[in-house]
Amino acid sequence: MRENPIDMFLVAGMFGLVFMVIYLAFNTVKESRHATVRKALLEKFASAPDLGAFLQTSAGQRFMAELSSGAGNPLQSVLSAIHKGIIAIFVGAGFFPLSGGFKDPWPITGIGIVLILAGAGFLVSAVVTYLLSKSWGMLAGDAKPAEK
Repeated sequence: MRENPIDMFLVAGMFGLVFMVIYLAFNTVKESRHATVRKALLEKFASAPDLGAFLQTSAGQRFMAELSSGAGNPLQSVLSAIHKGIIAIFVGAGFFPLSGGFKDPWPITGIGIVLILAGAGFLVSAVVTYLLSKSWGMLAGDAKPAEK
């Protein structure tokens, strides 16, 4: 049996990291295949009237909804960045007490600092996205009147 129980947490964290990398790689391949299928479907139409007729059907409307869901709404983007930032900050802060169980705590503390800074970056990104979206009138109810 190991002398330090923190080693078990470190091993579990490494397995979690490997699982996350595999999961993200799988999702990337899946999205790439979806994009290829969408592109092939769009290339299938010989003319604009054919495409227009397809878009009038329920399948065409679902296809367009699926394509437009990638753009998202600015508030959703802001909330997503805030969510990621808060999680990164708390995970990074969790590395500080963990580093106390090691002989050389600086690598673990360094990981915590990097995660906290990444979380702060997400939060700054959320603020900038919100301010730009508001100034450009992209938020609901903030539409600026058209200039003459």
